[in-house]
Amino acid sequence: MGKPHKKHRITHRDNYIYLLMALMLLFFISAVAAELELEILVRLMAVSLTAVVVVAVWSLERNRFPLSSRVFVTLLFILVEGSEFFLGYFNLGTLQLTAVMLFTVGTIVVAARQVLLTGAVDGNKIIGSICIFLLLGLAWGEAYLLVERLFPGSIPSLSGDSWRDHVGDALYFSYITLTTLGYGDISPVRPLARYLAYMQAVVGQFYIAIVVASLIGAKMSDDTRNK
Repeated sequence: MGKPHKKHRITHRDNYIYLLMALMLLFFISAVAAELELEILVRLMAVSLTAVVVVAVWSLERNRFPLSSRVFVTLLFILVEGSEFFLGYFNLGTLQLTAVMLFTVGTIVVAARQVLLTGAVDGNKIIGSICIFLLLGLAWGEAYLLVERLFPGSIPSLSGDSWRDHVGDALYFSYITLTTLGYGDISPVRPLARYLAYMQAVVGQFYIAIVVASLIGAKMSDDTRNK
């Protein structure tokens, strides 16, 4: 008889691979949804966003976050995120967006602790540093959408009744700002939105210059020491 198949569990050695795949799925679906303007793809984007959060929550270090905490956070997010999709409560957009942004920021904090403050650098932590960079762009994109909802006209290109319809534009603006690319086709026009934009540009440059360079340098140092 062959050996029984051992169920794979997400651990601190491979968790960021799954998170990276979930993020790339979210970005791809948001782009396709905006391109084809199909309602089903907009809904599918909401599902993929939920998948990102679930993967992030269940990839956290088990000794710091027990099973009960993971289950509670997962169910709470699904309840808030799914209230519009399943129950038709169309007046919860601001609450949903705030919850999504808070979960994203929380994931960044937890990921930074694991990637930057623990042990030797390995491949998973390199991937983790990429995930943190992508999550920074995601969090700022959500912040732009939230600012536009609270102060209409802050970023005219993101204005509309449903924030989901502008996720693609918000991500696009966020990442070109984070990388200081800045084509200028989407621009903030009110003070708070402009503040978020230039702070994101500053954080993006410091992250690339300090965090990523330090991780790569530490990895090369570890390889040299092992040889």
